[in-house]
Amino acid sequence: MSEVAPSGARPQRADARENVQQILRAARAVFADRGYEVSIEEVARRSGLGMGTIYRHFPNKRALVEEVAIGHMRETCEVLARALAEEPDAWSAFTRVMRHMAEVRSSQLFPVSRRRTTESGPALVAARNALLSDLDGLVGRAQREGSLRADVNTYDLVLMMVSLPPRIADDGAGLSADLTGRQLSVLLDGLRAPGAEHLPGSAATRPDLDEFFRTRFGI
Repeated sequence: MSEVAPSGARPQRADARENVQQILRAARAVFADRGYEVSIEEVARRSGLGMGTIYRHFPNKRALVEEVAIGHMRETCEVLARALAEEPDAWSAFTRVMRHMAEVRSSQLFPVSRRRTTESGPALVAARNALLSDLDGLVGRAQREGSLRADVNTYDLVLMMVSLPPRIADDGAGLSADLTGRQLSVLLDGLRAPGAEHLPGSAATRPDLDEFFRTRFGI
Protein backbone atom coordinates (compact mmCIF):
# COMPACT_ATOMS: atom_id res chain seq x y z
CA MET A 1 0.00 0.00 0.00
CA SER A 2 1.35 3.44 -0.82
CA GLU A 3 1.75 5.84 2.09
CA VAL A 4 0.00 9.19 1.91
CA ALA A 5 0.06 12.44 3.79
CA PRO A 6 -1.59 12.44 7.22
CA SER A 7 -5.37 12.16 6.94
CA GLY A 8 -6.98 15.56 6.55
CA ALA A 9 -3.64 17.32 5.97
CA ARG A 10 -3.18 20.13 3.47
CA PRO A 11 -1.29 19.47 0.20
CA GLN A 12 2.47 19.26 0.77
CA ARG A 13 5.60 19.89 -1.23
CA ALA A 14 7.32 16.86 -2.73
CA ASP A 15 10.10 16.82 -0.14
CA ALA A 16 7.60 17.09 2.71
CA ARG A 17 5.52 14.25 1.24
CA GLU A 18 8.64 12.09 1.02
CA ASN A 19 9.46 12.85 4.65
CA VAL A 20 5.95 11.80 5.70
CA GLN A 21 6.26 8.55 3.77
CA GLN A 22 9.68 7.90 5.30
CA ILE A 23 8.29 8.50 8.79
CA LEU A 24 5.30 6.22 8.18
CA ARG A 25 7.46 3.43 6.76
CA ALA A 26 9.74 3.60 9.79
CA ALA A 27 6.83 3.80 12.22
CA ARG A 28 5.11 0.78 10.67
CA ALA A 29 8.31 -1.25 10.98
CA VAL A 30 9.06 -0.14 14.54
CA PHE A 31 5.50 -0.63 15.76
CA ALA A 32 5.35 -4.07 14.11
CA ASP A 33 8.56 -5.09 15.90
CA ARG A 34 7.93 -3.58 19.31
CA GLY A 35 4.32 -2.44 19.57
CA TYR A 36 2.84 1.00 20.01
CA GLU A 37 4.61 1.51 23.33
CA VAL A 38 7.92 2.24 21.56
CA SER A 39 9.19 5.82 21.79
CA ILE A 40 9.07 8.44 19.05
CA GLU A 41 12.87 8.62 19.41
CA GLU A 42 13.10 5.06 18.09
CA VAL A 43 10.92 5.99 15.10
CA ALA A 44 13.21 8.96 14.41
CA ARG A 45 16.28 6.75 14.62
CA ARG A 46 14.80 4.18 12.23
CA SER A 47 13.65 6.85 9.77
CA GLY A 48 16.94 8.74 9.75
CA LEU A 49 15.07 12.01 10.33
CA GLY A 50 15.23 14.37 13.26
CA MET A 51 12.65 14.69 15.99
CA GLY A 52 11.79 18.15 14.74
CA THR A 53 10.86 16.77 11.32
CA ILE A 54 8.60 14.15 12.84
CA TYR A 55 6.83 16.63 15.10
CA ARG A 56 6.42 19.02 12.19
CA HIS A 57 4.15 16.46 10.51
CA PHE A 58 2.78 14.64 13.57
CA PRO A 59 2.25 16.89 16.60
CA ASN A 60 2.29 14.01 19.07
CA LYS A 61 2.69 10.25 19.28
CA ARG A 62 -1.05 9.64 19.20
CA ALA A 63 -1.31 11.38 15.81
CA LEU A 64 1.41 9.13 14.38
CA VAL A 65 -0.12 5.98 15.88
CA GLU A 66 -3.54 6.86 14.47
CA GLU A 67 -2.08 7.44 11.01
CA VAL A 68 -0.29 4.10 11.01
CA ALA A 69 -3.45 2.36 12.25
CA ILE A 70 -5.53 4.03 9.53
CA GLY A 71 -3.05 2.76 6.95
CA HIS A 72 -3.27 -0.79 8.29
CA MET A 73 -7.07 -0.71 8.31
CA ARG A 74 -7.35 0.66 4.78
CA GLU A 75 -4.80 -1.85 3.56
CA THR A 76 -6.76 -4.70 5.13
CA CYS A 77 -9.94 -3.48 3.42
CA GLU A 78 -8.07 -3.53 0.10
CA VAL A 79 -6.78 -7.06 0.76
CA LEU A 80 -10.31 -8.16 1.64
CA ALA A 81 -11.78 -6.72 -1.56
CA ARG A 82 -9.11 -8.40 -3.68
CA ALA A 83 -9.61 -11.70 -1.89
CA LEU A 84 -13.34 -11.68 -2.60
CA ALA A 85 -12.67 -10.85 -6.25
CA GLU A 86 -9.89 -13.37 -6.80
CA GLU A 87 -10.53 -16.38 -4.59
CA PRO A 88 -12.81 -19.23 -5.75
CA ASP A 89 -15.00 -19.24 -2.64
CA ALA A 90 -15.73 -17.31 0.53
CA TRP A 91 -13.68 -19.60 2.77
CA SER A 92 -10.56 -19.09 0.66
CA ALA A 93 -11.12 -15.34 0.81
CA PHE A 94 -11.69 -15.54 4.56
CA THR A 95 -8.48 -17.47 5.26
CA ARG A 96 -6.50 -15.10 3.02
CA VAL A 97 -7.70 -12.11 5.03
CA MET A 98 -7.02 -13.82 8.36
CA ARG A 99 -3.48 -14.62 7.28
CA HIS A 100 -2.96 -11.00 6.26
CA MET A 101 -4.21 -9.84 9.65
CA ALA A 102 -1.81 -12.21 11.39
CA GLU A 103 1.03 -10.94 9.20
CA VAL A 104 0.54 -7.29 10.20
CA ARG A 105 -0.25 -8.16 13.82
CA SER A 106 -3.92 -7.49 14.36
CA SER A 107 -3.33 -5.47 17.52
CA GLN A 108 -2.18 -2.68 15.22
CA LEU A 109 -5.53 -2.56 13.47
CA PHE A 110 -7.45 -1.21 16.46
CA PRO A 111 -4.88 0.45 18.74
CA VAL A 112 -7.10 3.27 19.95
CA SER A 113 -10.35 1.36 20.30
CA ARG A 114 -9.68 1.67 24.02
CA ARG A 115 -10.69 5.35 23.76
CA ARG A 116 -14.24 6.59 23.34
CA THR A 117 -15.20 7.26 19.75
CA THR A 118 -15.53 10.98 20.47
CA GLU A 119 -11.84 11.08 21.47
CA SER A 120 -10.60 9.55 18.23
CA GLY A 121 -10.02 11.46 15.02
CA PRO A 122 -12.79 11.24 12.41
CA ALA A 123 -10.50 9.56 9.88
CA LEU A 124 -9.67 6.82 12.38
CA VAL A 125 -13.31 6.31 13.31
CA ALA A 126 -14.27 6.06 9.63
CA ALA A 127 -11.46 3.61 8.83
CA ARG A 128 -12.25 1.42 11.83
CA ASN A 129 -15.97 1.31 11.05
CA ALA A 130 -15.26 0.55 7.39
CA LEU A 131 -12.99 -2.34 8.28
CA LEU A 132 -15.43 -3.84 10.77
CA SER A 133 -18.22 -3.49 8.20
CA ASP A 134 -16.14 -5.19 5.49
CA LEU A 135 -15.13 -7.99 7.86
CA ASP A 136 -18.76 -8.44 8.83
CA GLY A 137 -19.68 -8.82 5.17
CA LEU A 138 -16.95 -11.41 4.65
CA VAL A 139 -18.04 -13.35 7.74
CA GLY A 140 -21.65 -13.32 6.56
CA ARG A 141 -20.71 -14.54 3.10
CA ALA A 142 -18.62 -17.42 4.49
CA GLN A 143 -21.43 -18.39 6.88
CA ARG A 144 -24.04 -18.35 4.10
CA GLU A 145 -21.70 -20.52 2.07
CA GLY A 146 -21.67 -22.96 4.98
CA SER A 147 -17.88 -22.93 5.40
CA LEU A 148 -17.60 -20.75 8.53
CA ARG A 149 -19.34 -21.90 11.71
CA ALA A 150 -22.49 -19.91 12.36
CA ASP A 151 -21.97 -19.30 16.09
CA VAL A 152 -19.10 -16.78 15.77
CA ASN A 153 -19.19 -13.16 14.69
CA THR A 154 -16.80 -10.44 13.57
CA TYR A 155 -15.97 -9.29 17.10
CA ASP A 156 -15.15 -12.87 18.12
CA LEU A 157 -12.75 -13.07 15.20
CA VAL A 158 -10.98 -9.79 15.94
CA LEU A 159 -10.46 -10.82 19.56
CA MET A 160 -9.09 -14.20 18.45
CA MET A 161 -6.72 -12.66 15.92
CA VAL A 162 -5.37 -10.07 18.36
CA SER A 163 -4.66 -12.84 20.86
CA LEU A 164 -2.28 -14.60 18.46
CA PRO A 165 1.33 -14.10 19.64
CA PRO A 166 3.38 -11.76 17.43
CA ARG A 167 6.14 -12.97 15.18
CA ILE A 168 9.69 -12.64 16.43
CA ALA A 169 10.97 -9.07 16.64
CA ASP A 170 14.56 -7.81 16.79
CA ASP A 171 14.64 -8.37 20.55
CA GLY A 172 13.67 -12.03 20.14
CA ALA A 173 10.19 -11.68 21.65
CA GLY A 174 7.29 -13.54 20.10
CA LEU A 175 7.14 -16.66 17.98
CA SER A 176 8.78 -17.68 14.73
CA ALA A 177 6.78 -17.22 11.54
CA ASP A 178 6.29 -21.00 11.39
CA LEU A 179 4.83 -21.13 14.90
CA THR A 180 2.58 -18.15 14.32
CA GLY A 181 1.33 -19.77 11.13
CA ARG A 182 0.84 -23.03 12.99
CA GLN A 183 -1.32 -21.38 15.65
CA LEU A 184 -3.33 -19.56 13.00
CA SER A 185 -3.94 -22.86 11.20
CA VAL A 186 -5.29 -24.41 14.41
CA LEU A 187 -7.55 -21.37 14.87
CA LEU A 188 -8.85 -21.57 11.31
CA ASP A 189 -9.50 -25.28 11.65
CA GLY A 190 -11.64 -24.56 14.72
CA LEU A 191 -13.62 -21.97 12.76
CA ARG A 192 -14.62 -24.36 9.99
CA ALA A 193 -18.29 -25.26 9.93
CA PRO A 194 -20.01 -26.94 11.60
CA GLY A 195 -17.58 -27.01 14.53
CA ALA A 196 -17.16 -30.03 16.79
CA GLU A 197 -17.63 -28.16 20.07
CA HIS A 198 -20.61 -26.16 21.30
CA LEU A 199 -19.47 -22.64 22.19
CA PRO A 200 -20.55 -21.54 25.67
CA GLY A 201 -21.95 -18.10 26.36
CA SER A 202 -22.85 -15.39 23.86
CA ALA A 203 -20.89 -14.03 20.93
CA ALA A 204 -18.68 -11.00 21.54
CA THR A 205 -20.06 -7.49 21.07
CA ARG A 206 -18.56 -4.17 20.07
CA PRO A 207 -18.39 -3.05 23.74
CA ASP A 208 -16.51 -6.29 24.50
CA LEU A 209 -14.00 -5.44 21.79
CA ASP A 210 -13.54 -1.87 23.01
CA GLU A 211 -13.15 -2.99 26.62
CA PHE A 212 -10.51 -5.54 25.62
CA PHE A 213 -8.38 -2.89 23.96
CA ARG A 214 -9.03 -0.44 26.78
CA THR A 215 -7.58 -2.80 29.36
CA ARG A 216 -4.85 -4.48 27.29
CA PHE A 217 -3.35 -1.82 25.07
CA GLY A 218 -2.18 1.71 25.82
CA ILE A 219 -0.83 4.57 23.72
